[in-house]
Amino acid sequence: MSLQRKLSFAIASMMLATASHAIIINADGGGPGSAIDVKGLDWAPGNTLLTPVGNASILTHPLGNVFQLYAHASLGGFLDSNGGSTGNPGSNGWTYIAGYQQQVVSTVGNSVVLGTIRGGDNFFRLYFDPTPDANMGNGTGFGPDATNSDPVLILSGTVNPSAGQTAISARNVPPGSLDNFGSGNYPGVKSITAVGNDTLGITVESLDPRYFPGGLAAGLNLDFHTLFNAPFSRTDPSSCFKNGAGTLINGVGSNTLGGLECGINTVGRINGINGPNLILMSDSSAIFTRVAPVPEPISLALLGVGLAAMGTRRNLLKIKY
Repeated sequence: MSLQRKLSFAIASMMLATASHAIIINADGGGPGSAIDVKGLDWAPGNTLLTPVGNASILTHPLGNVFQLYAHASLGGFLDSNGGSTGNPGSNGWTYIAGYQQQVVSTVGNSVVLGTIRGGDNFFRLYFDPTPDANMGNGTGFGPDATNSDPVLILSGTVNPSAGQTAISARNVPPGSLDNFGSGNYPGVKSITAVGNDTLGITVESLDPRYFPGGLAAGLNLDFHTLFNAPFSRTDPSSCFKNGAGTLINGVGSNTLGGLECGINTVGRINGINGPNLILMSDSSAIFTRVAPVPEPISLALLGVGLAAMGTRRNLLKIKY
């Protein structure tokens, strides 16, 4: 886990100290001997796609514009209450896909803050795949599709529309290659440089007791904390994403990887400039929580210090192309 991720998890855990909960997990659905206590999930670098709804615009993003977001990632490992790694048998087979809508609530120059809203394609699905097939470059294998016939749906829910925000900041840096991970599989696609952060609350609606043998207490949620970056440096941009109907949809389009991929580039020649959609590399952790009381002033002050250290405080976002 990176230093920023550790700081983010530590702050979130502190803020939710009275609300976060360890749960019992059988990562591979095995017997009691493989059960571990887990407070968080450390996701490997993934992808998030923002696509405008109606006449919304990625480039100008005026107040009120609505965007549909899709995301997916594989699990890097389980976390204990201190943000450290704990036993992870079978964790390499855990993946998630998600969809939700957000609306622009603040825009200054090329900075934008979006709040989660009701409606749209809203879902969260967590899978275990005994033969992991996730392919980040193609965006396939994170759930059932033509490349992946054996994933098990182990938890499902929806994104809470009453909580959660995304802040994105573009920097005044000339566009470079979108894919800086490995050899670069999208040689014709460039990207602005951008950073951002996101919080989401997942309302759990169903689960498989083979993987969660202790169940989840009523009102227990899964709270996501994500850092965004563009261009991509730690994983490949995704050719495809999956919607709530289980259908592959276009992301960056054709690449040099081969296999199942989507044929239409929806981010344009320069991601963030001349395509209808925007793609971001995501770096997430998630904590199992209940609804927490309002934080005391000392907790709020410490949260502000931590966010300032990460450069992610919303009122400090100053972005120019």
